[in-house]
Amino acid sequence: MKRLLIIALAIIGLNIQAQEAKTYAVKSGYIKYQLGGSTKGTKELWWDDYGKKTCETEKSTTTTKMFGIKNTEEKHSTTVIIKDKFWVADYIDNKGSKGTVPMYKEGQEVVGQMTEQEQQEFADEVLAGMGGKKMGTESLNGYQCDVIKLMGIKLWIYKGLVLKSEGKILGIETNEMFVEFKPKSSVPSSKFNPPSGVHFEDLAAKTGAQGLGGLFDGMEDLQQEDEEEDEITSVDYSFDKFSKIVKSGNIEGYRCVNVRTMDGMHVASFTKGLNSIMVMAQSDKNMGDDEEVDSFETFKHNGHTCHYGDLEEDNGSAVIVEYPSDDMIVTFMAIPKKSKNDLIQIANRMQF
Repeated sequence: MKRLLIIALAIIGLNIQAQEAKTYAVKSGYIKYQLGGSTKGTKELWWDDYGKKTCETEKSTTTTKMFGIKNTEEKHSTTVIIKDKFWVADYIDNKGSKGTVPMYKEGQEVVGQMTEQEQQEFADEVLAGMGGKKMGTESLNGYQCDVIKLMGIKLWIYKGLVLKSEGKILGIETNEMFVEFKPKSSVPSSKFNPPSGVHFEDLAAKTGAQGLGGLFDGMEDLQQEDEEEDEITSVDYSFDKFSKIVKSGNIEGYRCVNVRTMDGMHVASFTKGLNSIMVMAQSDKNMGDDEEVDSFETFKHNGHTCHYGDLEEDNGSAVIVEYPSDDMIVTFMAIPKKSKNDLIQIANRMQF
């Protein structure tokens, strides 16, 4: 079951900077920000290939005061991201880290198959699922921006690029305002070379790698655990038949964002904001002695042996339906969790 959850997270989890689809609607350019509030300084961003390549530098001083104690923190760093590779250099401590963005390939495959309209609709759903809200549009120094409020931060976004932000989190005021903006300008390829002058530690070689400031914390471990598991037996069920059935399932309120065959399984993913449903068909030989499945409730439904339970690794739940005539099991998995009745209703829509 852990393997199924990892695959689900791979398909659902979209790291925006890692997507093959366009991160920005402008091919290349440069932005310089003036930082204000609790953090004073400057930040610069160069990008190319619609955001597949980025280089960001920051020189700043953050001053906070808590319980009468004043704290000052200096920052001088450069972060380079090229598709699924990243390098982060801390010039104050003279050290750095490098690694691979987990789930990059899976994320780009999902979004890469969407039309631009579907990508925008999906982004809107994710924004709503995170409690964000579109406040309308506003002209900022001649650039027409979408104004968004998310997690206490107000953002002015032009074609995917944040030109201004302001907000307060845990008493720390953060403000950014662009002072230079050169959209469509050419960026030298040397800007995306790994930063020099520091020693880089390869996070992929460490246990509990922190990724980009903890963004990918633990994901490398999940991938490594998954790779150590035994090879799974491929399902014999026709992928064309599977695809037709899941696409006609019409799960109310959800969008089918991906149907594919991978690692010997057929997989379909549906999303509604940050809510997701996965349908996975695999050989019944892979069920094996799964301790997590052993803890599931077993019951009969429409002549099939079924299993229902919560997923230990995440706030999710699953119903597993056995199809012995096809040597197959089909898993209907929901994140966050759904009741047994809700998952059975989804299974009823897809008769394999």
